[in-house]
Amino acid sequence: MIRHRRYPRLLALLIVTATALSVPTSLTAFQYPSLTISSGTTTGSYYAAASAIAKVFNNSSARNGVRLATVASPGSVANIDQVADGKAAFGIAETELLRRATQGVRPWEGKARTGLRAVMGLYVESVTIVAAVDSGIRQVSDLKGKRLSIGAPGSIDNTYAGTLLQMSGLNPGEVVTSEHSTAIAPELLQKGEIDAYLCIVGHPNLTVLEASAGKRKVTLISLDNALIQQVVSHNLLLMAVAIPTNFYPKVEVDGKVPTIGLRAVLFTSADQPEENVYAVVREVLTHLDLFRRQHPILHDLSPRDAARVGVIPLHPGAVRYFKEAGLVP
Repeated sequence: MIRHRRYPRLLALLIVTATALSVPTSLTAFQYPSLTISSGTTTGSYYAAASAIAKVFNNSSARNGVRLATVASPGSVANIDQVADGKAAFGIAETELLRRATQGVRPWEGKARTGLRAVMGLYVESVTIVAAVDSGIRQVSDLKGKRLSIGAPGSIDNTYAGTLLQMSGLNPGEVVTSEHSTAIAPELLQKGEIDAYLCIVGHPNLTVLEASAGKRKVTLISLDNALIQQVVSHNLLLMAVAIPTNFYPKVEVDGKVPTIGLRAVLFTSADQPEENVYAVVREVLTHLDLFRRQHPILHDLSPRDAARVGVIPLHPGAVRYFKEAGLVP
């Protein structure tokens, strides 16, 4: 077990933020019916973003007559299925998985989720590979013969890992992969049970802070520029980004880490009432400064980023607000 007292000050801030976001703003909120947001693991950025949305929205529960509640989940695939099956009102997922779901591509072969609608764009997530320094991993090709955790089944990490490894020139079987949740990957890395793990997360993120808090030194692996350009040129939903390392003082890496990014999206179903979706977008964007202060991953979100999703149609409630704000024609 990694001892929390060794964490950097930012980790303490993120823990306090996550705890505060999970607490209802007032007991009176419980008199209103709840709409759930299917998010992610409690240590992940999805849970933090969903909780921030709920906190800002629930400040106006009396006006809207409804409140939002964050529900933990395994990740994007589960969120898409929960919303599509009517088990959650809202969910968060990456653009790439929303595209796959609507097209009926793995893991939705023969079961396309055509009723999904976008509410608003959120932050950019980065392909992040955390490796133990003593493993000798300095680039993606060094993963050959190493033990790599690729995330739990149903997560974007797990879904995308195989594609990324193959595009990096690694054949199936050359990497010893395991399907551990990112929530426990830092502990497994510190125990020496894995050499590295892959996750797709917003930064700063608890998983990197936890991994770097133990005795085993860790680093972040940059993606080769040729690979980044190859990937982004074939998929307009992906973009070249860099992981800011100033958040991670105990990670042994200098400067920014080049990698691939994709935007996280708050989405719902076409059946969700227009008034509910309109109210969510209105509360978040009219209190955008407050929303961005809820967690560092949200700091760079702009109204135009929120309105430009593209991968799936905007819900009519979102279109209504964005038109009123002059963000869409």
